Parts: sequence; C-alpha cells; structure tokens
Amino acid sequence: MKNTRASLKNLHAFLHKIPGWVWLIPILILAISARAAQLTKADIWHDEGYTAAIIKQPLIDIISTTTTDVHPPFYYIIMHFCQLLFGDSIISLRSFSVACGVMTIAILFFLLQKIFSKRIAIFGAFLASLGPFLIRYSDEARMYALAALIGVAATYAFIMAVDKKDKKPWWILYGFLAAIGIYTQYFLALLLPAHFVYLWLKIGGNRTAVIKIFTNKNIWLAAGLCFLLFLPWLPVMISQISRVSGEFWIPEVNKFTIPTTLSMFLTYDKRIVRYFGLLLLPIMFIVSLVLARKFHKYRAAIWLMTIWSFLPMIIIYTLSKGRPIYLDRYFTYSAPAFYSLIAIYIGIIFSSKRIRSIGLSIIFILLIGCYMWHVGSKNITEASWNNTNTAMNHINKNIKSNDSIISGEIYTYFHTSYYNLSGKEIILLKPAEELDWAGEWGLIKKLNTPEITSLNEVKSPRIWLILRTKTYDKYKKQIPPHWQLQQEYHESDLIIGLYVNKL
Repeated sequence: MKNTRASLKNLHAFLHKIPGWVWLIPILILAISARAAQLTKADIWHDEGYTAAIIKQPLIDIISTTTTDVHPPFYYIIMHFCQLLFGDSIISLRSFSVACGVMTIAILFFLLQKIFSKRIAIFGAFLASLGPFLIRYSDEARMYALAALIGVAATYAFIMAVDKKDKKPWWILYGFLAAIGIYTQYFLALLLPAHFVYLWLKIGGNRTAVIKIFTNKNIWLAAGLCFLLFLPWLPVMISQISRVSGEFWIPEVNKFTIPTTLSMFLTYDKRIVRYFGLLLLPIMFIVSLVLARKFHKYRAAIWLMTIWSFLPMIIIYTLSKGRPIYLDRYFTYSAPAFYSLIAIYIGIIFSSKRIRSIGLSIIFILLIGCYMWHVGSKNITEASWNNTNTAMNHINKNIKSNDSIISGEIYTYFHTSYYNLSGKEIILLKPAEELDWAGEWGLIKKLNTPEITSLNEVKSPRIWLILRTKTYDKYKKQIPPHWQLQQEYHESDLIIGLYVNKL
C-alpha cells in the first residue's frame, strides 16, 4: 500500500511539472474530433442558407443589407473573404466556426490558468471541448462561435490589462476586442459588467474601488476606443432595436426559458427542465457565493465567471417581458463560462493535494464530460438533422424545362436555393405581411429574387411547391383549385408537391 501511494505521489509530481500547453494539445485534438464528427451530419438550414447568400455579395452590399437585419456585419465580412478563398461548400462554410470554437478553448485554458490554476484550466478546457452547446454552434455557419471566441479573448485581454505592469497595450486590445465583439453580436456588450465586477473586487470591492475605476485613464482609453470604433454603426443599431420592438418572431419567455438554456448547455436537450432545470441557476449561484466567501483569493474570479454565465440571460429575459428577444443560441458566448464554473466548483472543492482528492476531481470531470458528449452528440444529431440536399435532389433530377419551382415561404427559400442545381431560379411566394426591406427581405430585394403575391400568377404547366411541415396546412389553402397534385415528397421538415396546372 505504501509503495502504491508513493508511486501515485511520484506520478502526480511528474504530471504537475508538465507545462500547461502540453496538456492543452490533447484537449484541442479532442475538441477538433468532437466538432469534425458533427460537421456535415446536418444539411445547411435556413439561417446558414442566408449566410451562404449574403457573403457572396460585394462588401458594400453586405453592410447595407445588414443595416436592415437584426445582426451586425462583422461575421459576414469575414466569411465574405473566407468564401473567396475556400468556396461555399458545406465544409468551407462551417470550418471557420470550427476554428473559432477550437481557438475559444485554447484561450479559455490560458484564462483559467491565469486566474485559477493549471488543474482547473485543464478541467475547464476539457469540459468546453465536449460541451454540446459549443460543439453545436462550432458546426454552424453563423456568428455564434465567433462571438464566443471574442468574448473569451476580450476577457483574457481584460485580465492581462488588470494584472500586467505594461497595461496600455492590453487596454487598447481590450477596447478593440470589445468593439468587434459588439459588431459581431450585440449581446456581447452584456459581458462588460462581469469584467468590471472582477476589477472592483480585485481592488477592494468598496466605494473607493469604484472611484479608482472611474478615474483610471486606461479604462477610459479602452472605453473611448470601443466607442469610437462602434460609433459609425450606433445609429444603425438603434434603428434595428426599434424594428425589433415593433415586429419580431421570437417566442415569449416563461419560467422555463433560462433553465432550458442551461439544459441545452449540458445535454442539448430541453427535457432536463422537468427534473432540476428550475433549480440549476439558484444552486450554482449559491455554490459560487459559498466558494467566493471561503476561498477569498478566488473571489473576484469566481464572480467573473458566474456573472458571465448568467447575467446576460437574466438581463435579456427581463427585457423580453416587453418584447421577446431571447433565443438560446444568442448566449453561446456564455457557454465557456458555464462549463468553466463546473470545473471551478470541482477543482476548488477538491483542492487538496491528497491523491484521493485529486483522483475524485478527475473522476467527476471525466464522468461529466463523457456524459455531456455521449448524450449531447445524440441530441445534436436529432435536433439539428435535416436533409434538404436529398429533398432538392428530387427536384434537380426530375424537373422539366417548362417547370417552375415555388418557395411557399421565406423559411424554405435560402437553404433550398443553396442546394438548387436545376438551373431554374426559385420563385418566392410573397406574404401579405412582408416587412418591406427588413431582415431577410432586404437580401431578397438585393438578390432581385423573382416574387409572386399569389399562386394564381404561375402559368407553368408543372409546379414544384416547397413548403414546411409545420406550416403546411396554412399555405396549402392558397393552392389554386385548378392545380392537380401529382406527387408529394416528404423529407425532414420539407414537403415538396408536384402540381399540374390544368388551366
């Protein structure tokens, strides 16, 4: 027994001497593997189809189009150059997000190592590499993985600005990252309170600390740089907010909204709220409170990660009582902090250098990580699966020269257009409630997409009508009585009907 303990102690001493970056290598390999496994399982869906369409436009058109949308333009600008270099295949479109997801984990490792310890950094990076929510949005051609990367990078720059002697370059970098973060996703601005609570606690956590913060020239330098960089877009953002408050499609919030997001973080499954989802937020808050009081040296860092995890959700949830603007995926940038909190709790609770304590912490982390990956990967596949390519191939192979293809609504237009190889341009059925140039309709106008206001306008002898399962009954009522259904093809959430025009 003594020999076993001695061997374990020697092994621990050896492993402890290994530099952090060496531990990071297998974690990043794991992160790449987890994301590669899911990369092409689902076809391009509506939002990604919008991305694929807008990034092919000239830069000036990308910027002008996003002024009518609800998202800022930075991600689309980067993807414009990516598609020029690598094309617009499904792998090319999503690989940038994969790269962002992997870099997020790398920077998160160094962040946790800086403010906690190497062990917690290993634990946190490991959980983030297998966290199903980060995997899901590292495999999507949208801005969420980039937002997570900028959020982690800005936080690291902030920590370095606070701790380093040569502060000014880090404050400048922080101001720059804060600006491009808001240019990527507006909600990233809600990360800033977490940073300043960290600084406030670091320098005393009292009234004097507040005065020091507001009289710090470097902070004003970073804030001024961020403001000046974002100032040209500020009127656009105000206009977009006004548009959202007037008309938007996001569902209303309820008592399960935040618990559902946390459930999605853990397993990419909403059903966990039936068990303890409602208790998860208060439990984690209480654990943070207890550990911050007991381990004073980690107090500022614990509250940084806790506020980062939950405050953005709480703020947007509260604002959504007036007009819903809350979607789970808008908080992808909070997921790294959430996974880190779990690692922090286990790492601090089992902070003893005894072999038993170290062993238990490793076992808990491995179990949680493997559980998230095992359950999450299955749920991601089920929830994200669509087979638009197969559905459109049915049209591509069977279409005739005089046929027309009609997208019954905008939510079937962009991703079916991505897979349309028929040589026929898809015609969009324009609804009565079209929001003029707002949102996706702005891009529709830029693309000069052929539109009709009624299916009666179609004169082709055969028509391929594309509808969604969830709205099929609503749009089927608009089909003219002189259209005779020849066949109906069901694939994922699409229903493709081939009609013969009897007029």
